[in-house]
Amino acid sequence: MQTIFIEENLNHQQINDLCKLIESNVCKSLEFRRCLILDPDFDELMKSLSHHSKTIVSLIFNIQMIHEQRRFKKFVQMLSSCSNLINLRIHGNNINDDMFTQLYSVLYENCSKLTLLDIGDNKLTNKSIVKICSLIIPNEKRAGLEELILSASRTITNAGWTELFFSISFNSRIRRLALDYNIMDNEAAAMLSIIITSSRTLTCLDLECCNLSEYAGQLFLTLFTKYPVKLQEFYLDKNPSISNSTRTLINECLNLKSRQNSISNEQPLLSHRLSLHDNNSSNTNSIISENSQSVKLKKKKRKSILKEPSKNVIREETKSVGFNQINKSEKPIETKKDEEEEIEELLSVEIEPYGTVGRMPYWRRT
Repeated sequence: MQTIFIEENLNHQQINDLCKLIESNVCKSLEFRRCLILDPDFDELMKSLSHHSKTIVSLIFNIQMIHEQRRFKKFVQMLSSCSNLINLRIHGNNINDDMFTQLYSVLYENCSKLTLLDIGDNKLTNKSIVKICSLIIPNEKRAGLEELILSASRTITNAGWTELFFSISFNSRIRRLALDYNIMDNEAAAMLSIIITSSRTLTCLDLECCNLSEYAGQLFLTLFTKYPVKLQEFYLDKNPSISNSTRTLINECLNLKSRQNSISNEQPLLSHRLSLHDNNSSNTNSIISENSQSVKLKKKKRKSILKEPSKNVIREETKSVGFNQINKSEKPIETKKDEEEEIEELLSVEIEPYGTVGRMPYWRRT
């Protein structure tokens, strides 16, 4: 069950009711966004979370929820008992390097299952990058981050981004990376392009409003025309130096490759090269049964500012996993040739065959 409070002025009775819900071990996810809570009530909430933290898997305290030193210290102390925490979002709390050092120590030592971290729109500099990299790289004790949000961290320079990209390229599991509203020059774009090309896990990249140049746009276009990148979602909005034609070609190229992936998925026998001397039927069947999902090209949707009356919502979260059966294609084989010709006509680049991308849930920055 997830409990959500958005832009609400919470009174003492509401906090008491929430603490009872936490103590009943029913609440697994708790979200606050720009809410007003009195100090005694905040202390009571932290105490309740500390005593019943084993069931908590997601904590979201966004926008001025723990920006005060006193509350931040209470929050960090509470996290020390959250051994099953998977998702932590503390966006927009004026967290500086010294505060993040305290947070990092607790997360690294006590939250080994953490896979999603949103530390964007704070006051971090290059000093915090090394600690973030330690959370990214998996080891025998830690799963490593799969999603990292570092939006609006403009005090991080090229040296910091270089260190971050090194950690992502080194055996990381990063699937979703949000670097929007930062400053990326050509050097940073070139390093990031190498990450995009080499990563086998990165499926969503947000570079909205990063002051990217036309050179960066052409660089990314080259990636999508010549290499089997795994990206499913790629955002380049609000980069005025990138021409509309370049952005259109990137979208069209991804669109055509997405359609080609769909055709390859419907004709699996044509999508894989199988050895004529391979008598292992179980391996063959496992290869043929692979499925994929096409690249999502929808523009990033911004959440509108909530102006409706204050409210709290309690809902149950359920996840389901399904495996689709692959049906034999009813389309002729020539359809795939038509798609390849369409790509060649658009980009005049020889397209090499490539594997299909994996299924990933839609993701967007909150």
